[in-house]
This record gives sequence, C-alpha cells and structure tokens, in this order.
Amino acid sequence: MNGVMARSRSLVLGLPVLAALLAGYGATQDIPKAPFVAEGGISSGPSSGLWGDGTSGPSGMHVGCIDGRRFAVLITVRNRTKHTVTLLRAGGQSASNVVERVAVQVRLAPPPPIGDRFVAGLRGWNGKKSPAAAIPAGREAWIQSNFLMRNCRSLRRGEVLTFDRRITVTFSVSGGSGSEVVSVAGARIILTRGPLHPSLPINHVG
Repeated sequence: MNGVMARSRSLVLGLPVLAALLAGYGATQDIPKAPFVAEGGISSGPSSGLWGDGTSGPSGMHVGCIDGRRFAVLITVRNRTKHTVTLLRAGGQSASNVVERVAVQVRLAPPPPIGDRFVAGLRGWNGKKSPAAAIPAGREAWIQSNFLMRNCRSLRRGEVLTFDRRITVTFSVSGGSGSEVVSVAGARIILTRGPLHPSLPINHVG
C-alpha cells in the first residue's frame, strides 16, 4: 500500500514539471523560422552619371566607386506572420577593403498610402545603428544599409565587384529569437571604378 501511495505522489509531483516542459516546447515551436519576406520598393542614393553610376533594374544597380563616397540602399520587408516581430538588427556582405557597411537602420514603415501618394523610405546617410523596431503582423519594415567607399583605385578599369544581394535579419518573437536571410536581387550593388576627380561632391548626406 505504501508503495502505491509513493508512486501516486511521484506521479502528481511530476505532472507540473511535465506541463512546464511541454509549455516550453510549444513556445519554441511557435517561433517562426522566416517571419519576413522581401517586398518591392528598393531605393538607393545619392547617385549621378558623373560619378560613374549606370542604370538600375531587377538584377541590381551599377554604382561608381569613389573614395569617400557615401551610398545608401533601402529595402522593404513584410512581417508575414500573425505575431508582432521585433526586428533587432540586419547586416550582410560588403567588401571591407573597398566598401564598408558602416551602419544599418531598421524601422517600421507607415501603412500603404491611399491613391497615388508616394512615401519615400530612404533617409539621409547615417553612421549610427538604429534601435530595434517592433513590426506588427502584416506590416512592412524598412531596412537601410549605409556604405562608405575607399581604396577605389585598387579596382582595375573594367573590374566589377558585386555584393549585397542578401541581407541577414535578426529578430525576436514569442519569447525567443532567430535570424533569416532575405534575398533581394534588385539590391545587388555592381561596383566599378568611378572617376578620380568627380565634378560634384560625393560625401554629402544624400
């Protein structure tokens, strides 16, 4: 009889522990692996044909490399989950000896405008990282990468340096955190050597 009572007490004491483990497992399972999806609306700048910039399109943007030049690229991603996801930070490929990704700013984009009104997401070049941004379910976020160019003479005439198609975003949601890689073909930077003496200033805030 005492053995039966002891086993019963062990079972009762074990139930809360089992419930806690199952609750933790469920919370972990609720964390989406890829909450963001790339949308349209790529912006970049400042740019000029006098700096060696070419056309931009679905496969990327042609940019001239000039020492000291500041260049920014903004992409739009959408939270496709039913949760509010906090976008902590983002980063991606750069060529550190020629182009440095100095900082990345993340922020909640406003709701889509009504009618033909256009809302620009690109902000002035900034060398400081931004705070995290909470992105509600179904809403869009803007991710802006700010680059600084140097050692452009190391690029031979006609040499092409391609980077920045993919960006890694780190997020938190449902008590956990994760990261995912977002690929945006149009955000690819196709870099070539620009003029040594540009006729326009290239280090202003765009």
